Amino acid sequence: MVVDTSWLHSLMIRFCWCPRALSADMQLFDIGLFPASFTSPKTAFTFAVLDNFLLDNLECRTSAMNYYSKLRRVTSSIFPHLVPVSEDHGCHHIANKCR
Repeated sequence: MVVDTSWLHSLMIRFCWCPRALSADMQLFDIGLFPASFTSPKTAFTFAVLDNFLLDNLECRTSAMNYYSKLRRVTSSIFPHLVPVSEDHGCHHIANKCR
């Protein structure tokens, strides 16, 4: 799951596992995403959504749960509860950046 300011994207991400490849979390950082977990990332956030949440939290005291609910409503305004949380609909390959 990739979380952005305008959408929740359910994608399958394939990491490079070459011997000299960066760790999975560092590969996400390399393409501009912040992993929700450093050991086994399954969800990542764009830095734009993190900045937007920070402003929303500071100005309106919006909790993380309420902010996520808002993003789900933006993704599907009619049926936000049907927005997938971990279902894979696409595939995104991280560029093979072995060092």
